[in-house]
Amino acid sequence: MLAKELERAIYNWYLTGENANPEPIFNVLADGYENELQMLVPIETPNIMLQLMGNPENLKPGDTFTAGEDIGISFRHLVVNEDGGYFIPLFTCQEEIDRGEPTSVINQPIKALFDVADSWTKCLGFVINPWGQQFVLEKDIIHMLKEYERRAFISIIRGSVLDAHVAAIVNAANTSLLGGGGVDGAIHRAAGPKLLEECRRLHGCRTGEAKSTGAYNITTADNIIHTAGPIYSGTPEDSRQLAACYLNSLEQSFENGNDSIVFPCISTGVYGYPIEEAAYIALTAIAQWLEEHEGILKNVYICCYRDEEYEAYRRLVERGDNGVR
Repeated sequence: MLAKELERAIYNWYLTGENANPEPIFNVLADGYENELQMLVPIETPNIMLQLMGNPENLKPGDTFTAGEDIGISFRHLVVNEDGGYFIPLFTCQEEIDRGEPTSVINQPIKALFDVADSWTKCLGFVINPWGQQFVLEKDIIHMLKEYERRAFISIIRGSVLDAHVAAIVNAANTSLLGGGGVDGAIHRAAGPKLLEECRRLHGCRTGEAKSTGAYNITTADNIIHTAGPIYSGTPEDSRQLAACYLNSLEQSFENGNDSIVFPCISTGVYGYPIEEAAYIALTAIAQWLEEHEGILKNVYICCYRDEEYEAYRRLVERGDNGVR
């Protein structure tokens, strides 16, 4: 799962746009350094293995070979300057490898790779998934990651929650949980009819509550967390219920074991919640939950479908008056 979270963090970093903070990626890499994140590393196929394999056209999936002696292995690398400086490519999954030319690979823990990197004089570092949305790890970043203090992070994204790659998507649902317009309708269309079948069994959701389902045809997430936002009336109860949507969704994601979550702008559409006020409540509630759960590694994304939503969040983050970095 750590490799999948790393893929997601890199994807969302590109999605967030120019000058995006790489801290969500650092979170996953530092976690992987401590918890045996496995990466696929391309290698030069040794001659003895080529002899054992024989005619490649006769090979079948699952074929194995045993050598009677130790075999030296060399990592493939990408030379980037005239002095022979190179980066070693690392991949999160076979699908990423298949974007490029066929190659032999081995599994290696990222901790072992980080720890040995300094012994390779001309090695400049590693590049993750170089054929797609790559992320470069130079040696100074590797040194930093070994001592990195992991912390939850909030990122603001311009787009739809369906654009992000996360463990949990939050759906701004109505109290029936049977689908509707806006983001609710888009999520139901993307997930397919089985989502509606499961939602029927949940028997609705009160305003401010949150309930979890599978993601079904949405392959970029593991769960959907449905929460019913308040219809704006201008009373103090509105802010309490809106904050509860964020707090209860985060609690659901915690119970599900989700390491990443994406929120839409809840209640700011047809429910009429003023955008500036809703953004402040959302960021304050998320920051409060993260502070109360210190030590829990979670990357939180807020997707703003409209420009005015995005600008409202950016102004609040830049002011820094709600505890958000």
